[in-house]
Amino acid sequence: MQQQILLRITSALIILILLCQFSACRKDRINNTAGIELRFEKDTLRFDTVFTNMGTATRKFKVYNPYNQTVKVSNIRLGGGSGSDFRINVDGQATTSVDDVEIPAKDSIYIFANVRIDPNFGDALRVDSVVFETNGTTQRVILEAYGWNAIYIGLRGYLTRFTNENLTLRTDIPYVLFGYVAFDSNSVLTIPGGAQIFMFGGPSSRPGDRATLYIGDNSTLLVNVGGDLNNPVEFKTHRLEEDYQELPFQHGGIYLSRNSINNQIHGCIIRNAVDGIIVDSLANNHPFPKLELKNSKIFNTDRSSILSRQGSIIAENSILSNSNQFGLIAIRGGIYDFKHCTMVNYGTNPFVGHSEPTISLRDFEVIYDADGNEIGVNLFDVIADFKNCVIDGSKNEEVEFSKYFNSTATWDYGFENCLMKLDTFSSGLTNCLINKDPRFEDVETYSYAPDTIISPLVNGGINIGIIRDIMGKMRDANPDIGAFEF
Repeated sequence: MQQQILLRITSALIILILLCQFSACRKDRINNTAGIELRFEKDTLRFDTVFTNMGTATRKFKVYNPYNQTVKVSNIRLGGGSGSDFRINVDGQATTSVDDVEIPAKDSIYIFANVRIDPNFGDALRVDSVVFETNGTTQRVILEAYGWNAIYIGLRGYLTRFTNENLTLRTDIPYVLFGYVAFDSNSVLTIPGGAQIFMFGGPSSRPGDRATLYIGDNSTLLVNVGGDLNNPVEFKTHRLEEDYQELPFQHGGIYLSRNSINNQIHGCIIRNAVDGIIVDSLANNHPFPKLELKNSKIFNTDRSSILSRQGSIIAENSILSNSNQFGLIAIRGGIYDFKHCTMVNYGTNPFVGHSEPTISLRDFEVIYDADGNEIGVNLFDVIADFKNCVIDGSKNEEVEFSKYFNSTATWDYGFENCLMKLDTFSSGLTNCLINKDPRFEDVETYSYAPDTIISPLVNGGINIGIIRDIMGKMRDANPDIGAFEF
């Protein structure tokens, strides 16, 4: 009896194994049916505008086998072959053409593509395709990119220095800056309204990997002087894909050295930087102001919109918003005159936190020796005046004044007719609105104009002689607080 039971079990196992093998063979059998078609995640793979000779980010799409049997794609190739501006990678293999690619039943593979455009052909639409040949059926996924010519200045990781140079940038073609681009020794860089400057970089800490515009000894930066945001100059990341537009830490911004003079930045947008503008006024006898900032917007930065070291700044009708740390940080004191400025951070950008107050002023600098040991402290006077400004955000306290212990530095500051987010700070306030909702149009999209007539910003300011707002709109006799007139 036991032998019969064992025999039956053995027979059943053999049949089961044969059935499994047969089933596997059926499943793995190649589908040779004529006229079958693959399915694609998209029929056209579009790239954002691409700088000629710079390449772009990789795009990808899936190729699906909808059948219950394996499909062998006899050939996958780049339509334009080796002469194409595009390059493809088929499921991990970089190629222009590959044969006999198998896609298991009900499975898929990835096709990756990127593009590098020949600058000799200038601005133009580039079109190619990825071609699939399967059992006599030909299918295509279109590749599409627009090439954009540019003027390239500098070299990644190096210093490019212009001395005694008077250069005016063009507005009919964009500029791409690499490394440190310095204007030094009696130079003047003039950037008219409408110019676009793309700063090469990325999340790197190596010197010169992120582009920085440096204004050196006795040299001046003049940006869109007299202009507003109707025709702005823009400084931003060289990556044109939409995903990169909100990223900070992509470039080094603008550095105004201690011996630069009479810098004017008007009608300008700066974004994606570590610091939007660094104002270094350590030199003695520097003129006031070192920077005149008007009708401008600095946002989506890593450390600060403006970092000042004993700086001297006049700012009007300007927006400092969405920085990982500070809107304005001033160390070693300095002289600051801000009128009709909107300085806010609501932490709405997922790539930008809000770890520090929007404004921080400090009257000291700690001195360290070569080994990192603290050896002393230098103290500096602080002169700061804020009128008709918005200083708001998601923190309870958006103003920080740091005085060194037993400091003898002079503090001369005031806030007049400002809307402010405060907790314990209470000094130097005149006719200010504390912890009121400014009722902006849309903080998610950085639209900081009053949304309705009932916004406390409307008619909340005093007339201080600034007759137009950030967009050139006339202010009335009772001007609004902040950069915009409702």
